Amino acid sequence: MPSKSLRSSSTPSIRRRFTGSCGRSALERIIRIHERLGNGHPITAESIAREFEVSPRTIKRDLEFMRDRLGVSVAWDAASHSYYCTHHHPLLPLLRIDADEALALALAGKTFAAWRTSPLGQALASALEKIAPIVGGAVSLPVDELKDLLFAPDDPAADAEHRHFATLLEAIHRRRVLRISYQKPKPGAPPETRTIHPLHLAHLEHRWMLVAHDASRQACRNFVLARIHAVQPTGRRFEPPANFDRERYLRGSLGRFAGDTEYDVRIRFDREVAPYLRERPWHASQTFIENADGGIEVSLRLNHLNDVERRILACGAHAEVLAPVELRERLRNNASAMHARYA
Repeated sequence: MPSKSLRSSSTPSIRRRFTGSCGRSALERIIRIHERLGNGHPITAESIAREFEVSPRTIKRDLEFMRDRLGVSVAWDAASHSYYCTHHHPLLPLLRIDADEALALALAGKTFAAWRTSPLGQALASALEKIAPIVGGAVSLPVDELKDLLFAPDDPAADAEHRHFATLLEAIHRRRVLRISYQKPKPGAPPETRTIHPLHLAHLEHRWMLVAHDASRQACRNFVLARIHAVQPTGRRFEPPANFDRERYLRGSLGRFAGDTEYDVRIRFDREVAPYLRERPWHASQTFIENADGGIEVSLRLNHLNDVERRILACGAHAEVLAPVELRERLRNNASAMHARYA
């Protein structure tokens, strides 16, 4: 069949148009065009344009994009006024995935399956279904076996976290007021009913936390997802607090607790535990000074002392608080209580 290269006088403008990701309609058109060409069927811009209710010029831009950006061998036959493919290529350049990304897709599919009853879960599942035709047979992963390979044995706390995750995520996105039943970690205490404005989900200390504005306390609080027994929409909307800065709120947190007062914390660690602090810092603000004896002096800027106190206690006699005085006093009281218990 006589042929010549697809005309490219408008290629620069086409590349500007397709910078970034393709829109849904463009993606559907490109997949359909590729299927037709791959089956050895010449196509005309007019026929595809009628199918998708766009102009022939739009289809020509799609074809130029496939040739210039995706490497598809598209050619033009002047005699029949049609396009054809000189060599069939898989359309994988449109969605480049590596092994880690393929695994993430498989895990996402397994996770979203538990959320299919929620609007968010349905949207996520729909997105994966749209990706599947593009990936085709390029990735083969035994999803049913992933649990044995990657996950610990049944974890009731993790199951509790996942139970409300999609509902909370959707409420954050749509700014919906929620009423939750929340169990504080106090022996014998009944669950509390709280009306909250959900603002953000954060993974802190290996657990999911909901950052929310507590209407009754008129302040932001962190809620452990595993302690949320029930979630009930109220049908009302909210506006986030004008002074809420998510980055600033979480920046000074070392774990589950966050507050409004900032502390300059200094701790001396001996040579036994110093390597662990160098290897894995506790906080983004951490700086340290090397001591001649192999230990280090660490400085942190935090907005709450509960989490850092617990970590220091885990270091035992290998750590000493230098500042602030309040934290040093808390550690002294803890040490006294421990001494009395073990005397």
